[in-house]
Amino acid sequence: MSIAAIALASLYRTVGQSSKGVMDVESRIEAALVARSALASSTFAEDAERQLSGASGEWHWHVEMHAEQIPLREQDGRPVPGEPLRAAKVTVYVTRGKEGPTVMTWTTWKPYRSTP
Repeated sequence: MSIAAIALASLYRTVGQSSKGVMDVESRIEAALVARSALASSTFAEDAERQLSGASGEWHWHVEMHAEQIPLREQDGRPVPGEPLRAAKVTVYVTRGKEGPTVMTWTTWKPYRSTP
């Protein structure tokens, strides 16, 4: 009887840890979808500046942007003559709840239509 109790306790713990792992993966997938949606809502940096935060259900996100000048280069590394590309480094932070810990961080570049 005691051997069966030990075996069942181990099985119960294993199943509990597996279901927690599944919930963690599902949370990361949902957070990634929220981040992707926030980034996809704008093509240019000016568009991303219009909505720097938002919420989708229990998920909250906010955007940080940093304008940069990016020199263009050929495939062999030679610089391309002319003006550098004006772009913003856009980072989206996704949290569960308004003050929760960051679950997902995604970074991309968005070009400016005009001078920042």
